[in-house]
Amino acid sequence: MHMDSTPAPRDSASVNGELRYGFVVGGLRLVPAQRVLTEMIAQARIFPVPRSAPGLAGVTNLRGTIVPLLDRREALRGAPSIQPFTHRALVFDRDESRVGLLLDTQPELLSLMPAPDDTPRPASPLSAFLTRPWAQADQNGQIWWEFNHRAAFESLARGASQAEVPRAETIGVDMEEVIA
Repeated sequence: MHMDSTPAPRDSASVNGELRYGFVVGGLRLVPAQRVLTEMIAQARIFPVPRSAPGLAGVTNLRGTIVPLLDRREALRGAPSIQPFTHRALVFDRDESRVGLLLDTQPELLSLMPAPDDTPRPASPLSAFLTRPWAQADQNGQIWWEFNHRAAFESLARGASQAEVPRAETIGVDMEEVIA
């Protein structure tokens, strides 16, 4: 299922706001930035990457493109298992720029109105990547945040590249014996 977060044209269905898809990650209500192509994979076949960066659940093959899939949950981070599993995934962008998130629930179609700029940001590691608040037109007080997925994923990649790779000595390997 392809979902474009571009606002729908004004018609009778969207008189009360912009129609956008929203999704929940780690208790945060998020919407992709405008004009970002997203695609829902109901049962993505995911291949874990052992000893990978924290947050990388694994990779999936989406029409010939290997897509990294991130997960906010601690349980799968750097999982030593190489057993494939299936899970719901939301993939952002196109071609080699694709990256995805594992979701616990289906994205939902929302009618959104701009929320006040002074809307307080939720306390979350993702707060730095929330760019604009939106109020759900038919749910008084329910706020959804536009999510800058590119900045969030780039930050994660920078953190992973700076993570220390375990040295042979720290995992009990005598390199002189290996070389001999």
